[in-house]
Amino acid sequence: MSLNKMEIRKKKILHTATKIFAQRGFKEATISEIAKDSKISEASIYEYFSTKEGLLFSIPAESSRVLFDTMAFHLKLIRGAANKLRAIVFLFIDSYRNNPDFAAVLMLYLKHNKKFLDTTGHTTIKTGIKQITRVIEQGIETGEFKEDINPYLIRSMILGTIEHLVTNWVMTGNPKNLEELVDPLIDTIIQGIQNRGDDPIHWSLQRPINKQDSSNGT
Repeated sequence: MSLNKMEIRKKKILHTATKIFAQRGFKEATISEIAKDSKISEASIYEYFSTKEGLLFSIPAESSRVLFDTMAFHLKLIRGAANKLRAIVFLFIDSYRNNPDFAAVLMLYLKHNKKFLDTTGHTTIKTGIKQITRVIEQGIETGEFKEDINPYLIRSMILGTIEHLVTNWVMTGNPKNLEELVDPLIDTIIQGIQNRGDDPIHWSLQRPINKQDSSNGT
């Protein structure tokens, strides 16, 4: 069997497993169900994935790689850190909206699994989201964003909000239109970090008043 056919079969298994895990739940789903739906024998599935959990952990690698490659391409064409963050949020939301089964598996069965932290899929995600940090850092360097903001914290706020919205969406169907929330979300973030030039110095950067200087009137 050629490598090409092997890869096609592997992708079919992953696609089917994603659908069944999303619909049935990871614990309830079985390899036999995946084999039946994909029309690939259980023995063949175990040739690619030694365990059901190993199959689960393999799901994010391809989808995440496609998302982050697409993101990297678009960010090269966009000027301005704020515009880039808007594009990033849109691409995340659009990817989940177009792949609801993957969104369900990622949010419900992978995000809170400690074992997932040691997988290739998690490494792919961790590497990909560094693009967000770089955009925020670029915004600080160019003066577009306030210099006293914490890039990691801002990134966490963005991703945390997206994950909350998408998790609620896959569980309840609400909000009906995820993409309508892209602008309100990013506008709120940008308003908080944008450098308007007349913002007061953050308390953490203010120099404490020296009592001696104060008494001398200096």
